[in-house]
Amino acid sequence: MTGGVPPYRAVTSEAAVAVAAMDGNSLVVGGIAPGASTNVIVTDYAGTSKTVSVTVGTSVPLYTTAPAALTIGVGSSQARTFRVSGGVKPYTITGSAPLVATVTQLNAEEWSIQGVAIGDMKVRIRDAAGKELEVAVTVGSPELRISSDNLTLPIGIPATVVLSGGQKPYSIAGGIPAAIQVRLLPGSDSEFEILGLLATGDVDVVFSDASGKTVKTKVTINTATTQIRVSPSAVSLGEQSGSSVRFSFLTAAKGAPTVLSSFPGLVSVSAVTAPEFNADGSIKTPGSFVGTVSGTTCVKADTPVTLTVIDSHGSIGTAVVTVVDTNPASCP
Repeated sequence: MTGGVPPYRAVTSEAAVAVAAMDGNSLVVGGIAPGASTNVIVTDYAGTSKTVSVTVGTSVPLYTTAPAALTIGVGSSQARTFRVSGGVKPYTITGSAPLVATVTQLNAEEWSIQGVAIGDMKVRIRDAAGKELEVAVTVGSPELRISSDNLTLPIGIPATVVLSGGQKPYSIAGGIPAAIQVRLLPGSDSEFEILGLLATGDVDVVFSDASGKTVKTKVTINTATTQIRVSPSAVSLGEQSGSSVRFSFLTAAKGAPTVLSSFPGLVSVSAVTAPEFNADGSIKTPGSFVGTVSGTTCVKADTPVTLTVIDSHGSIGTAVVTVVDTNPASCP
């Protein structure tokens, strides 16, 4: 301090916020309540005073648990929640583009963000002392996936593939040859039925999502006949994926069928249903069952698992699920 008539005396208007004292001509202020403000009044020997505004800071810099560059998907299932701390409370948290993502300040130290549409935006975090943080946000969509990328089907028996991820709605992309019929199953927004009408070599059936991402499955239609025809008769799925495939089968037997797995710990069988018949004995609805790859069991190499259907007359049919070794390092 300079000027006036020394010595000087210093006091604060709120001792619970900060304390003040003079050290010779130097003003010393000690903070007590981070984020709070008070006034320090310095008075000289002649009674002349000077007021200094003080805001108590913190030794911890402003930070958030969100990364500096964040990528999220669209929709409530992809929403993320983060914390903010340090700096000087209270915090103000805003988003630059609410049509891309909505930012909500949940309480004094938490905020959430939910993607609305594909695009880029920024989240700005400001504390009471004016310090700022910025998070760059890209709103995209999860990877588009298909339940099986390789199907072998007998003529006339449908198989179902399931799409996930990406951004709905899903659709069939590109032309479909006359030998194959593909349709979205009624009441579903992600299940597509593939039916072979004629024998054909490998054909790629391509699907797309609303953002234009594509995924495909390779389909082969054959004329192989067995006592019981199963569709798909061959399919490949990734290890530890937990993926499921619904199989269809045709048999003239009206009793309850049995379906066995050659490696139930790797591919399990569930939801077995018998065919339904019309009054004249013709098949109204094929029988079906679900094969599911274990979500925990790994394989050291591509491993075929045979699923065997046995009807009440003792006739059999088989399908092979090849569990693909997608991550060799994961299985000791």
